[in-house]
Amino acid sequence: MDTSKPSLLVRLGLSVFGTGYIPMGGGTAASVVALFPAWFLAPYPLILAAVITILFALGVWGSFYAEERRGWTHDDPRVTLDEFCGMLVALLWLRLPSSPLGSILVFASAFIIFRLLDVLKPPPLRFIERLPGGWGVFLDDLAAGLVTNGLVRLILLIPLPLLHHA
Repeated sequence: MDTSKPSLLVRLGLSVFGTGYIPMGGGTAASVVALFPAWFLAPYPLILAAVITILFALGVWGSFYAEERRGWTHDDPRVTLDEFCGMLVALLWLRLPSSPLGSILVFASAFIIFRLLDVLKPPPLRFIERLPGGWGVFLDDLAAGLVTNGLVRLILLIPLPLLHHA
């Protein structure tokens, strides 16, 4: 095993431009960063799905690489691309309210639910996290994103005036 640092490009990608190097809250910071591309790509869900797919594939490979070839720990805190991808999944194909305030509330709700699920890791997320290498690193966050997406869809069924009127 080569314990030298992964290349700068691998470190920047896996850490979502360095958020993984924040001492506390790197995953939260990466989730916040994900809100920006999600906001702009929300009207283009196929493009957002393609971005998620590409980042997922690169992230799983990069996590395996960093763990197996560079000596990083399993689900190393420097890897925050998993939270970034999970947050994108949480917002994928949502029908956003027509009002900007409503859309902001949907994004805020998704962010809070996703972070709670990611931190608390209720079953089966905790079991998924135990998968080997990059699979466990990424699939638990994608699962948290899917659960978040479903919960936000349920919230959107509630006739709340802030969510449904300009």
